Amino acid sequence: MPRALSRITVHWVKIALDEHQHAKPMMDWVFLLLLVTFAAATVQSATGFGFGLIAVPAFLIVLDSAEAIQLVIIITLAMSCVHWPKLRGIAPRHLLKWLSFGCLLGFPLGIFAYAQMDLEAIKMTVALLIILISLENGWNRFGQGKIRLPSELEELRPAVLTGVGVGSGLMASSLAMPGPAVMLYLSRTGLEKNQIRATILTYFIFAYGGALLMQTALIGIESETWLNAAFLIPAALVGVVAGDLISKKINQQLFEALVLMILLFTGIFMLLNR
Repeated sequence: MPRALSRITVHWVKIALDEHQHAKPMMDWVFLLLLVTFAAATVQSATGFGFGLIAVPAFLIVLDSAEAIQLVIIITLAMSCVHWPKLRGIAPRHLLKWLSFGCLLGFPLGIFAYAQMDLEAIKMTVALLIILISLENGWNRFGQGKIRLPSELEELRPAVLTGVGVGSGLMASSLAMPGPAVMLYLSRTGLEKNQIRATILTYFIFAYGGALLMQTALIGIESETWLNAAFLIPAALVGVVAGDLISKKINQQLFEALVLMILLFTGIFMLLNR
């Protein structure tokens, strides 16, 4: 009996040690998700976009599941709702109207792409798209100087804005990234930093709200995803506050440089960690 009891004790000690060894990596991943969520929310709050660009690659790597896309959609929608009361009066309605119209047309295309692509294809698409956007933006800004831009908001053509919205809507419902296409366009319009930031963050309510409805109705969102989002949203809201404080100290030139750096480094990071 004593020997049998000893063997049982050793057995349970080994199980406990194994569980402890598995628990530590789990806690490390949880801490990483919270840290990424806070950092991405801070960047988005300060610049107007960036949460999806930072969080989607990191979440895809940690979770190794397309659930990461749905998770980012839920969290970003929550952050956008917090921003909206303060920014709704700054965002130009002309831009929002045509961007939202195009976004509505792009939603079904994005859902189709999401349903057809596997995880590796999603990662590769996101990485290459971000790198191409950042290189193109950098070339226009530094390679050939500033292009001639419209000086009045009314000169922005509805057809162009609708096209940008279509691309943004496609990326919203498939990759949780409606921001890059819109930011790339708005960064050339001559709008001030606060106008761009307000336009993007207000537009995100429509873009992510529609993407969430499409994902829920046509793909389905598991209860675990909702719980994970509820767990991470507080970290995102703390990041929103931090980003608001930082945004007051960012001038136009630094703002433009940050946008380019976020685009480039995120794409390279994701391409190297597929």
